[in-house]
Amino acid sequence: MKQLFIPHPTYVTDMKWTFLMVLCLILPLSGCLSETIEKTTPETEGEPQLTRMNIVAQTLDRDVDRHSDYNVLENSSGQNTLILWAASGCRGCHEWTEMIRESISNGTISNESNVITVHRYPSFESRESFYETYGNNSSEQYSPWPVLVPHASAVAWDAESGSPSEVPLDEAFGSPKTPTLQVLGSDGQIVWENEKYYPDFEVVEQISALI
Repeated sequence: MKQLFIPHPTYVTDMKWTFLMVLCLILPLSGCLSETIEKTTPETEGEPQLTRMNIVAQTLDRDVDRHSDYNVLENSSGQNTLILWAASGCRGCHEWTEMIRESISNGTISNESNVITVHRYPSFESRESFYETYGNNSSEQYSPWPVLVPHASAVAWDAESGSPSEVPLDEAFGSPKTPTLQVLGSDGQIVWENEKYYPDFEVVEQISALI
């Protein structure tokens, strides 16, 4: 017959004290660990950031592009600039281009306004296909304003220092989808943005009030 083991009261007391001691050691340690995680999680200090930015890039080099290399802020005359981020095969980009062109033609948007189109995906689309869509004056999407074709590795320029930054161009401008419309202020800050895929006259009126 098996003998039932009954722990001695001293043994129980020792076990309780051991448990309490271990608990006291673990609780402060866990607090330190969580505090360390909270303090070390954000790693933004070393990452390059821009508060004011500019675009300097090659153009399609037509007469309406004005320069073979275009500096947006230098050519803004102290005014805001409308940027259309576009792709060759983007139907929304096509329709926005036509809407903006017609709005300039009928006076809804002043023909003195700064408007540019920027090639959004130079890694995937050739300069030639972009030219055929937006640069060829026989195209329905012909853009009678500067069309910029930055390199795939292009970086944004720092508007404060007037020199290239280390921030990729697309990242500096929020990795815009196509089509995306942005208004860049003369100080290099984005003051307005729209991501509606198809043209909207109310949006055109907002643009007209800003540029």
